[in-house]
Amino acid sequence: MNNSFKPSWLLLVPLTLWLSSCNKEEQSVAPTIDNESLTTATLQLTNKANSADVVTATVDNLDKSADFSKATLNLKANTTYSGVILLSDKSQTPATDVTAEIKDRQNIHLFVYTPSPTSLLTVTITDKDTNPSPGPYPIGLTYDVKTTTAGTGSLNVVLRHQPNSKNGTATPGSSDLDTTFPVVIK
Repeated sequence: MNNSFKPSWLLLVPLTLWLSSCNKEEQSVAPTIDNESLTTATLQLTNKANSADVVTATVDNLDKSADFSKATLNLKANTTYSGVILLSDKSQTPATDVTAEIKDRQNIHLFVYTPSPTSLLTVTITDKDTNPSPGPYPIGLTYDVKTTTAGTGSLNVVLRHQPNSKNGTATPGSSDLDTTFPVVIK
C-alpha cells in the first residue's frame, strides 16, 4: 500500500514547479508603441474666404539642429484659415510620411496648439479619433485658425503620444514633437 503513494508524490513536485512558473508568465504587459521619429513639421493654412491664399511654414531638421528659416506663419488679421499639419521623417530613404502613421494611430495621438500671447489667435481642432465612449477625442491633424488684430507672437505645436491613456487632454503620455512657429499677423 505504501508503494502506491510514492508515484503521486513524485508527480506533485513537477506540478508545483510548473504552476509557479505559469504565474510569472501570466503577468499582463501593456504593448509598447514607439514614439514617432520625425525630422520635419509643416503647417499649411488656407484662407477660408480665398482658397488661393495658402500660407506654409516648415521647421526642418527637428532631430538635430532645427532650421527655423522657413518657419514663420505670415497671416492676415481678422481672418479664418483651415489648417493641416504635415510630418515626415527624412532621415530614412525614401522619406517616411509620418502624417499617415499618425492618422493610422489616431487613437493614441493628440496635437496641442498653444498661441503666445493667447490673444494672438485661436486654434480649433476639427478632426476626431475613433476611441469609444467617453471618446471620440480630438486628433489635430486638421484645425481652424482665427486671427485677431495685427501683432507678433508664436504658435507652439506639441504632438502627444498616448498609448493606452488618451483621454482628450495633453497630460498623459510623452511628446513626439514639441516645436514653436513664429507668427506675424498684418
